[in-house]
Amino acid sequence: MGYHLRKRINKRGIVIALLISALLSIAFFASCIPFSQPCRPLQEQRFEIHAPPANSHKTISATTIEISPENFRHNLEVIRNIIGPDLKLCVVMKSDAYGHGIENLVTQAVSSEPAYIAAISNAEFRMIHDEIKKQNKDIALLRIAPVLRDELVESIMNHWNVEEIIGSPEEAKMISETAETLSRRMGKEFTVNVHVNIETGIGRMAFRDVNQIKKALQLPYLRLKGVMTHFANAYQKEPVASEKTRQQTEKFDQIVAELALDKTVIRHIANSPATVKFPWTRKDMVRVGTLLYGEDLEGLDPNHKLRPVISSYKSRVAIIEKNIPPMSPIGYDSMQRTPGNRLSTTATVRVGYSEGFPEMAFKRNMHVLIRGKKFPVIGKTSMNMVVVDITDQDKNNPVQLNDEVVIIGKQGSQEITIEEFAAQSQNDITQVTILLGNAVDRKIVPGNGK
Repeated sequence: MGYHLRKRINKRGIVIALLISALLSIAFFASCIPFSQPCRPLQEQRFEIHAPPANSHKTISATTIEISPENFRHNLEVIRNIIGPDLKLCVVMKSDAYGHGIENLVTQAVSSEPAYIAAISNAEFRMIHDEIKKQNKDIALLRIAPVLRDELVESIMNHWNVEEIIGSPEEAKMISETAETLSRRMGKEFTVNVHVNIETGIGRMAFRDVNQIKKALQLPYLRLKGVMTHFANAYQKEPVASEKTRQQTEKFDQIVAELALDKTVIRHIANSPATVKFPWTRKDMVRVGTLLYGEDLEGLDPNHKLRPVISSYKSRVAIIEKNIPPMSPIGYDSMQRTPGNRLSTTATVRVGYSEGFPEMAFKRNMHVLIRGKKFPVIGKTSMNMVVVDITDQDKNNPVQLNDEVVIIGKQGSQEITIEEFAAQSQNDITQVTILLGNAVDRKIVPGNGK
């Protein structure tokens, strides 16, 4: 081998060796970068990795609500005990089970074998129907909103057997004509089971004239299964709740008497509060929604037997800022500043108004729990972040990155209830749960007592 060839090979070997050495050095120092301490072997580093396996459909979420199907099952049993064995129960699962996720609770709902499960959208009915079929149960489905023509066609063609509400001559005619058209095209008769909605005082989607009801019931392709109304004031305080509810009940009874219906027609008017407070509204069946999810319990759960199905609302500490100068602005619009008499320490939490945390929480004296201690929100909430003043943290138990932040729920000996959160949010509990359910990832957890 010539001198010049050997020289080129030696040079190439030296270059390769230098490159390998450089890459090893970069890898070594890169492994040390995330830590403000000397690099240690991986097995000694004080953290654990909890992540889904590669290619998993699951992703990590900073903010979650925790859903307890066991608590939902428990609440079903409590309501059963309240109404007794002879009364029919309609389990209401509209709005994706009030934001809790039908897929999380439908197994418990179906296994409890209610007479009816009520919802609104066809997406909801598809899941419920499939679970009923899977468990081989005899449960009817009821849509508790006026059906649109396309929804009706899809329901009929998929044999979901959803029973529809009729509340006007036009609605009744549309359902009848749609069923007739499908029957003619498919060469098979489709009859739609219907429930007559009677206007008694809520003014939304019901017949006001008994003669119109009689004419609607004469239309072909309709079969009467039930008569109903809905209470407008049952959630209010006394004496309004009982007075208004009794007036609506009396009006309903009067119209039903004029219709002279067969005894097999199901009469159902009691919603969640009426079911508990006014036994005289129970008729043949009750429609229970919010109570089953442990919501709006003020005055409705005197023995404290019902449990919240949303057991907690949590996020994580994303960053900590120390030695913030006095009177430093925090958040959009500089609406609040740090105290003027000291340095401050803040924690930024990965939750914002897009995840259901109020934009003006700081004005309403809202707090969160970190390491078992309540800390106040400071500054205007942004879309995905909120700042918490942790200056008064326990110096022996300081807040750390990735610490759990409890917005609703228990941590240590402290608790922030959903009632407290809703009140400070200037919202009612049902609206809060639906908002959170639509905005935040849901996590299934075991049940818990009170």
